[in-house]
Amino acid sequence: MSITPDPTPNPAPSGRPYRPRSIFGPVVLISLGVLFLAYNVGWLPGLSWIWFWTWFSRWWPALLILWGVVKVFEYTVARSKGEPAPRGIGGGGIVFLIFFVMCGLVASAIYRHRDDIRNWNIDDGNDWTFFGNRYDFTENVAQPIADAAQIKVTDGWGDITVSPSADAQAHLFVHKHLQGDSQDEGNRLNDSTHPKFVQQGKVWILDLASGNFEHGRFNLDLQVPTNVALSVTTRRGDISVDQRAGDVDLSTDRGALTAKNVKGNVTLRLHRGDATVDEVTGNVQIDGSGGDTTVSNVTGTLTVNGEYGGDSRFSKIGGQVRFKSNRTDLQFAKLDGEFNMDRSDLRADSVTGPFRLETKYKEIHLEGVTGEVHIDDTNSPIEVETKAPLGAIDINSTHGGIEVSVPANAGLQVDAESKNGEINSDFTLNVDNQHRDATAHGTIGKGGPLMRLRLDRGTIQIKKHD
Repeated sequence: MSITPDPTPNPAPSGRPYRPRSIFGPVVLISLGVLFLAYNVGWLPGLSWIWFWTWFSRWWPALLILWGVVKVFEYTVARSKGEPAPRGIGGGGIVFLIFFVMCGLVASAIYRHRDDIRNWNIDDGNDWTFFGNRYDFTENVAQPIADAAQIKVTDGWGDITVSPSADAQAHLFVHKHLQGDSQDEGNRLNDSTHPKFVQQGKVWILDLASGNFEHGRFNLDLQVPTNVALSVTTRRGDISVDQRAGDVDLSTDRGALTAKNVKGNVTLRLHRGDATVDEVTGNVQIDGSGGDTTVSNVTGTLTVNGEYGGDSRFSKIGGQVRFKSNRTDLQFAKLDGEFNMDRSDLRADSVTGPFRLETKYKEIHLEGVTGEVHIDDTNSPIEVETKAPLGAIDINSTHGGIEVSVPANAGLQVDAESKNGEINSDFTLNVDNQHRDATAHGTIGKGGPLMRLRLDRGTIQIKKHD
């Protein structure tokens, strides 16, 4: 008896193959649960939610990397066993991923601007800050600093004022603003932040920027002997120094710098804030970027490098003045009067040349300039009044106009040209305004240095004054 095979094939198994879920989510939940439980029951007394937030704001991208590594590992293991790969992140996982990334970006932004947030709270006198409660303390310290050649002060966050001491000691009065979760933590931070000078050879160092000093703001009133060189740095805060016989070096990342009555050299470094210097016997150098810059009564030279969005005001500078930024390159030999410059305007009087200026889009008004004058500018008017002794004058500009006023008894050779413009002169010169490009040539008085003027589209005026 033969058996006829059943033509109907065996039915395929019903449903899809089972795909296991990823273990990453449960592992993360268990880890967080253990961490929070340990904190709540007091097993981790040294940690706080502030510590967790700080850690998360810096390292949250590592969790994404770890998640990806786990997914790749699970996929590789499943394929090696011939099993279906674990499920993907799914719709809920995508929503969680977007939420997680947004929280991470916000936390990172807050961490980067934590100094602004701290200042917003503490400077307004609030007792609570985003980083915990604020606890205030004060401390007085007196310490001998015999044979000191230089004093270095470093503050992470705080204002510093330095004045002369009446003896050979350093006197400190410290205002502490500490952040913590409780009064006990505030007391602990206070006990661990006692400022003290440390001697390294003939250099005495006061460090208020490392260790537990990072957990607060330390405003410092410091009195030290006047004849010792001084170097003061704060990452955030103002520095003011008065009555020093030695060199002064000040630096802040965000704050104002002031140096007055200094018989040595002064060096200022800043990134945001104003700079003020007055009554300095030595040289002055200012580097970085900031707002207003005010310098007066300097016997030596003045050098300013960087970008300054505010006004630059100089007066009575006995040595060479040099200013260098992306838009302006300026130098001259001496300043007996005043100099004022902002983004669009430059005015000065009683300037001793050689005066050399290269700039853009800046109106120029000079009075009482002696010696050589060389100016290159664009799209702005230039007015220059010279006085004896005269030197060579070379001015180039576009779209603005040039006006040069010289003494009536001056002696100069003139070579002027204005493309698509005209030339007017109070002196008897060979002026030609009949063509597209106006020209003027000739001799003023008995002749002398060359006055060369070049303008593209505008009027050149050559005037005389008593």
